[in-house]
Amino acid sequence: MLVITFVLGISMAQASEINAQHRLQVELFPDKQQLLVHDQITFENNPERRLTFKLTPRAIQLEVMQNGKPLKFDFTDGLLQMDLPSGNQGPKIQISIGYSAVFDDPAPVRPVNADNPGYGVSATISERGSFLLAGSGWYPQWGDGHSSYKLRVIAPRGMLAVTAGQLDGHQTQNGKSVSTWLIKDPIRGLSLSVGPYIIRQKKMGTITAATYFFAETDHLAGAYLEATARYLMLYQELFGPYPFEKFAVVENFFPTGYGFPSYTLIGGSVLRLPFIIHTSLGHEIAHCWWGNGVLVDYETGNWSEALTTYVADYLYKEMKSDTDARTYRQQILRNYATLVKPDQDFALHRFQSRYDPTTKTIGYDKGAMVFHMLRRQLGEDAFWGALKDLYRERLFKTTSWSDMQTVFESRAKRSLADFFDQWIFRKGAPRFKLDAVGSRQNGATWTVEGRIVQQDPEFSFELNLALQNHDKTISQTIRVADKETRFQMVSPSMPLKLQADPDADIFRQLFPDEIPPAINSLKSSRSLLVLLADHLEPDIKSATQMLLRSLGIKQYKIAQESSLDPSDLRERDILLVGYPNRKELLVKLPGQVDIKATSFTLNQVTYDRSADIFFGVFPHPYRKDRVTAMFLPLSASHAEEVARKVTHYGKYSYLAFQGGTNRDKGFWLTEQSPLEYRWRRDGSATSQTFIRHRAVSVF
Repeated sequence: MLVITFVLGISMAQASEINAQHRLQVELFPDKQQLLVHDQITFENNPERRLTFKLTPRAIQLEVMQNGKPLKFDFTDGLLQMDLPSGNQGPKIQISIGYSAVFDDPAPVRPVNADNPGYGVSATISERGSFLLAGSGWYPQWGDGHSSYKLRVIAPRGMLAVTAGQLDGHQTQNGKSVSTWLIKDPIRGLSLSVGPYIIRQKKMGTITAATYFFAETDHLAGAYLEATARYLMLYQELFGPYPFEKFAVVENFFPTGYGFPSYTLIGGSVLRLPFIIHTSLGHEIAHCWWGNGVLVDYETGNWSEALTTYVADYLYKEMKSDTDARTYRQQILRNYATLVKPDQDFALHRFQSRYDPTTKTIGYDKGAMVFHMLRRQLGEDAFWGALKDLYRERLFKTTSWSDMQTVFESRAKRSLADFFDQWIFRKGAPRFKLDAVGSRQNGATWTVEGRIVQQDPEFSFELNLALQNHDKTISQTIRVADKETRFQMVSPSMPLKLQADPDADIFRQLFPDEIPPAINSLKSSRSLLVLLADHLEPDIKSATQMLLRSLGIKQYKIAQESSLDPSDLRERDILLVGYPNRKELLVKLPGQVDIKATSFTLNQVTYDRSADIFFGVFPHPYRKDRVTAMFLPLSASHAEEVARKVTHYGKYSYLAFQGGTNRDKGFWLTEQSPLEYRWRRDGSATSQTFIRHRAVSVF
């Protein structure tokens, strides 16, 4: 996740030259959760007479000096302002700012919900470590030009500091650790991390790959250094030279996942997850090109998470196999269908940052699909060439969706206004289906006809049709632009199956029959009935509260089955906890699972030990527009542990755990899609007349 830092009125035209040089010294006192700051700022060119800095409102004992003399200032609502005396100031002006501040945001040790990856922590100083986001205002930020920094951090012995830029050395002086960093690139704000780090490094020409891990995690350093080197090589080949001197993987003392210029900050519990090195690490490295290299014009929309998701998370699946890439795209469509309610939807250009499942789905998932469709429309050379152009032309420049459109149009050699207008600046997604499909034999060949019917509002896109016969699959691309688009295909033998968008290449709104109920469906519930089976163990009830918090569900009603108001069953989504007496609540359970009071069988495997737990989401017994979920611990053993984990499996329909470890996960089977039509294999379709198929209306 790229961290957004808003800097006051920055002008990238002014930022082409260094206008201010900071000699910034910070001393940390973790036992007091306090820092002392002295910042000496030298302006190379005469600034405006009135200077404005962003500074934390927590600053106290504030002093401002100009060329060694006290200077009057105003400090209100986090803005430090001062008027320079009139008259000849000379070629250089020097301002010194000193203050102290306490930063004590509570950092979570075991958070139960990760919808907000920062957990509301902007700055905290502690004996376990220190974490200071640029947006917290921990140092004076001047927003009228490009600043360079020499940052000196003094901390208790063994506590080393990491930030953007180039390391100038870690030393021990007077029994304390001193870390010095040089920052010359025109970045948007400095964040700072401090901890008891063990440093490992790997040189890659002029680039240094580094890990700053705690002792308990240091054994992972080698694998992270090797992976970092591979990602840096991959992205330099795809986009151009790496823009910084180093890339460091830095451990945080609580479970974050941040991407900053030239380093990533990841919690220790997250670093230990085996998949992070293959997914999140590369995502944060890619941000050094997109977001921290080419800068985002947030006023016109944050495009960097979409692009980074596409060239990292998605690209890794594509590099693995076509099947994995197609599955990833299909999951994006499911996420959109289950997590984005129509009244919560918004256009991609309005995305700023992720703070809940809806914003994540639009800003990351939909955005990635938009880049996928753009790549298919432009072709490989033009798409990847445009990204190289974008990086070369816009490095360290504030860049908007419109700037990006201009670069892609240059490679495409045509206007892309229609594409950007409908996918970036308009909300929603198309919903379309196959209709009136018919076939006719003409001697040795078959003619297949039909139409694509769109629901309002209409979109325009290139749609792939795949017609399968006994020998091969025939592909044809048509342009869909109206409410109805007719097509015709020829097959050398009897057709067996016709699919529209067989590889899920178009961002679209799925039909209900295409969406297997999933944990994400429960996350988006606005009216949930938590139905507790009678005689539940108290620890299972406690684990249920943990489950609700981890899923981010805030609107719910809890009831005992014995005192249930039957009307609640029809009006609400249902979360069953334990084995219910009302067997009608289980009538929609898919055939892949069989539930009993003391065991369950899933995919032909029986689970009957006390530490076994089932969690699944399936159709509601009475309403097609609602879902039922079941949390079935066979005992209280590991129930709370599993309750914390379920939220991380949001895309799945069902989960099985043994001893707190996931043993099975997957999706329920779905009915045939309205984008698919099958012919009978008994030869009854050999008539000269058209055999027509008209889909049941689902609009």
